[in-house]
Amino acid sequence: MYGFEVDGGFVFYKYRDLDGTLSLTEGHLKWFWDVMSQAGHIPTVFYDGSVECFEEFKKLANDKGQHFFFGFKGNKPSGMFWVNGLAHRSCFVHLAIMPGFYREGTLKMGKGVLRHLLTARDVAGRYVMDCIKGLIPSCNPLACQMAEKSGFSKIGIIPQATYFAAEDKSVDAVIFCAVRNSQDKQLS
Repeated sequence: MYGFEVDGGFVFYKYRDLDGTLSLTEGHLKWFWDVMSQAGHIPTVFYDGSVECFEEFKKLANDKGQHFFFGFKGNKPSGMFWVNGLAHRSCFVHLAIMPGFYREGTLKMGKGVLRHLLTARDVAGRYVMDCIKGLIPSCNPLACQMAEKSGFSKIGIIPQATYFAAEDKSVDAVIFCAVRNSQDKQLS
């Protein structure tokens, strides 16, 4: 089972190892789904409307192109993130904080996840990632602030680059990026 800890006592576990072995159960997925659903966060986390029920969430988490990590503090779900679009030592990251862990927990998890992604090495000792990207609808200013405070740089705005299902229209997206070489001082 692959996992890592970040400041504040948050521990993240990878849902599915590269060989396809599940590290967590469908029960864990349901637990996170229920927490997000009860808080009304599904339309925010899955803003494009692609995930509206547990079966769609389960399908996404089991997709081999998606790499999900689930975070816990003590015995409570604290956050989750997933990476996709892996190519040439870069990827896109998507992060969601569970209710009860906002503010200080948000930044600790955001910084910790970014630090982990940019410092992880393969078995030969090479860095796995050099560039981590995030695309956030501009109509979610809290997520944009969290990205910047976590160590991402705002690169710019891409007009109408994300579909926002709640309004049934495309909205501007803010593109964020963190590059290992520019983060070295922050990461050490």
